[in-house]
Amino acid sequence: MTSRYIIATLVLFTVRTVRFGRTNWPTPKTTIQLFLLGAIGLYANSVCMFNALKYLPSGLSMVIFYFYPIVVVLFGWALYKHKPPAIIWPCLITTIIGVILSASDVSGGQMKGVIFIVVGAFAYAFYSVLAGAVMPRAELTTGLMLVFAGAGFSFSVIWLLNPHGLPTTMPYVADVWLPALEIGLVGTIGAMGIFFAGMNRIGASKSAVIQTWEVLVAGLTGMFFLNQQFTLRQVFGGALILGGVLLLTRAEIKRGENLPQSAHA
Repeated sequence: MTSRYIIATLVLFTVRTVRFGRTNWPTPKTTIQLFLLGAIGLYANSVCMFNALKYLPSGLSMVIFYFYPIVVVLFGWALYKHKPPAIIWPCLITTIIGVILSASDVSGGQMKGVIFIVVGAFAYAFYSVLAGAVMPRAELTTGLMLVFAGAGFSFSVIWLLNPHGLPTTMPYVADVWLPALEIGLVGTIGAMGIFFAGMNRIGASKSAVIQTWEVLVAGLTGMFFLNQQFTLRQVFGGALILGGVLLLTRAEIKRGENLPQSAHA
């Protein structure tokens, strides 16, 4: 993880220097906010997700994690007074039941992974809400670079301090650096860059609907390539989670389309 964000930061810094030179930087306040988004929010989510994968299959991890859009709406209500539609309450109950069902067949040791996933979902939801408010203030390449720089800083500090219970490594041989380079370029810059570029064009609510395909892709990939299996209860729980998220996000989209034009400004 340390090398992933360092690589992404250096590449994006080079790209923005070629494009803009020393100009087009955001305000100092926005710069600090973006850096802290990475140093705290993205770092916390990454630590939780990768620790969860020690205990849970990747497909099941993604299914449980995907209740986070509900939390995003609740955080948006708490922080920015964006009152959600009334349908959020049955959606919230449905997703909670889905999480309970999905986690009900895991063993005692795997329950640690469930806890990591739930904490990571809350961290990512908080990160997403703040990013949605701060990222539009900066040019996309610059904003991503600052967020990745923050995450890279936190991972580097942990790597140097090497505290007990938070092992962080740095690649030392070419065979390990090559996968790290691929993750930094494709899995970090490519994936998150495309996501934020798309969200800026179609909005966060529609993006959340499209993102539900991520759960299906993760589940199928785990089944076909990693021989991961789901119980019927876990499949039903995953369907409840996705159903609640889709119902809420579609209600958010419909409400946004019905707002007068002045309300969007």
